[in-house]
Amino acid sequence: MVQVQGNFLAFFGHLNIDVTMRVRQLPRSGSADIINFGENFGGTAGNFAIIASRLGVPFSLYSAVSLKTHDKYLEYLSKIGVDTSHIVIDSEDYGPVCYAVTSGKDQIYYIYQGPMGKPFSSGITSGGMDYEYIHLGTGPPEDFLEVGRKNASSKIVFDPGQELNYRYSPDQLGDFLKISFISIFNENEEQKASQLLGINVSDLPDLCKNLIITRGSEGVDLYMDGDKRSFRSLKVENPYDTLGAGDSFRAGLYLGLSRKMGLDEGIRLGIVVAAEAIKNPLTSFKLGYPEIMAIYRAEREKLVIP
Repeated sequence: MVQVQGNFLAFFGHLNIDVTMRVRQLPRSGSADIINFGENFGGTAGNFAIIASRLGVPFSLYSAVSLKTHDKYLEYLSKIGVDTSHIVIDSEDYGPVCYAVTSGKDQIYYIYQGPMGKPFSSGITSGGMDYEYIHLGTGPPEDFLEVGRKNASSKIVFDPGQELNYRYSPDQLGDFLKISFISIFNENEEQKASQLLGINVSDLPDLCKNLIITRGSEGVDLYMDGDKRSFRSLKVENPYDTLGAGDSFRAGLYLGLSRKMGLDEGIRLGIVVAAEAIKNPLTSFKLGYPEIMAIYRAEREKLVIP
């Protein structure tokens, strides 16, 4: 078995209380009947942690939450073996809370940032960070940019998610691309990044050391060493929900990287994990490393698009 580094990954992102409202179709205006309502533990970092902890990925979470809204969430994370010692606890504010309206295929989000709306990392990273990878996901850009600059010896992964649409300036985006070893966008964020920088979409890979574009059911593109490599998604009949699919993909990606696989193999492993994770609620994910690797070995060749 490959030995993994203890300080393999620092993962920055949101731990949200997700209030999920399921509708038959997202309305363009007016109102819609809610056919299912629920409150769950979520957020980019939270969804990642739930799946990654089950798979045995070594990581630490960096986030900020309110004790008023997140006491049970913190208990749950500790119960499943997640290191919560780097999470800033705010006793005054509320949140972060995300209101997600989903049809099962499409989603729209409304978020109250709470403690994640302001810089939080200086007190918990002031002594320096000794990680192979530092994943800078959703959160305050100016704060995360400082983390990336101070830890140039680590491999920085830039993954702003939907916050690219409203929290980033062109200069901040350009600075993140310069310091990052890997940049991750979905196809909508790919368009937004190109618009912010005033360039053609086709020119975006030239500004990145390694660029991953996730395209939902259409697969994943990897731009590396001047080449484009494409991978297809695994088809899932009647998925429970695609919420959290991207975070599950990242758990699989880092599982591969922690086992010294290359980026292309990590992507294939991420596709497998994402397909398995959306079959049921994320908290019901039961597959461990041996089961995922068995599926990966059976599917890996089929995932490459020639």
